[in-house]
Amino acid sequence: MVLFQFKLKRLTGLMVAGMALLCASASYAVSETQQRVLGPEDFAIVGDEIISMREFQAAYHAGIRKRFYHGKVPEERLQAFRKEISQTLIDRSLLLQEARRRGLAPDEAQVKAQLARYEARYQKQPHWQENRETILAGLRAALEEESLLMVLERQVKAMPEPLPQEVREYYQAHPELFTTPEQLRLSLILLKVAPSSTAEVWQAAHEEALRLRQRLQKGADFAQMARIHSGDASAAAGGDMGFVHKGMLAAPVQQVVDGLQPGQVSEPVVLLSGVALFRLEERIAARLNDFEAVAERARQLLQRERSQAAWEGLLARLRSTVQVSVNTAAVD
Repeated sequence: MVLFQFKLKRLTGLMVAGMALLCASASYAVSETQQRVLGPEDFAIVGDEIISMREFQAAYHAGIRKRFYHGKVPEERLQAFRKEISQTLIDRSLLLQEARRRGLAPDEAQVKAQLARYEARYQKQPHWQENRETILAGLRAALEEESLLMVLERQVKAMPEPLPQEVREYYQAHPELFTTPEQLRLSLILLKVAPSSTAEVWQAAHEEALRLRQRLQKGADFAQMARIHSGDASAAAGGDMGFVHKGMLAAPVQQVVDGLQPGQVSEPVVLLSGVALFRLEERIAARLNDFEAVAERARQLLQRERSQAAWEGLLARLRSTVQVSVNTAAVD
């Protein structure tokens, strides 16, 4: 789900948020003739709606509990988070207003189904029984807004199917998306060392790896030595790790094996779990897949890219054309 669907009313649980919505409306319309300016209880004016300071504070503190649940948070991170919450609330208001301007309506069947699930889940709890009508009314308001945003997103992202020629042109313009990366078949001997071991223990493992490498260079059988000396799970298969590709190996390991030719054994490589020797068994070059084999994937990627561009374009247009005033003291 995209950023605007931060679902601030779900941060502390939709049930609690629903009560808050009913008891104190978070945002409300501003009359065109009123020309309202920000007051001490206002966080922002977005077009013809006001976001209250109460809503901003609720979203901010709930977000902190959710994201920064341990330790003290540096002030610069808190400031960045306040700006993130601010933009999320503003974007949400912009999009809700746009949905209403378009005459869209929430998916009533979906809202009713969600309400029924909450009713079934909480109906035996005393708090629910005592405040049922209040909670349900607030929940409905929250769920209807959430549904309205989803309806808007589906409408904006509903792009026509790309033409076959457009799909082929997308494939030709983005070969990196349809290329099977280089594959390396590796074998491994891992001399395991506990991370907390002393420098002397690590040095001894390194020296042992050098001795093993010398024996391998003189013709010793790698698979047999892996079964005897390696502490890795691949030892049972003679150290055979199978095929790997870039992104699967740690950067230091990738750098080492990139310099190997098939049959060569690496210098000892220090890992978190010990000291390793790698042998390159086989290298399969990167290969661009034929268009026919990836045409459906290319179509899906192009369709997704166009849909996302339409959504981001709408949000950018709303941000640039709708007047927004923010109480900067709450954000900075």
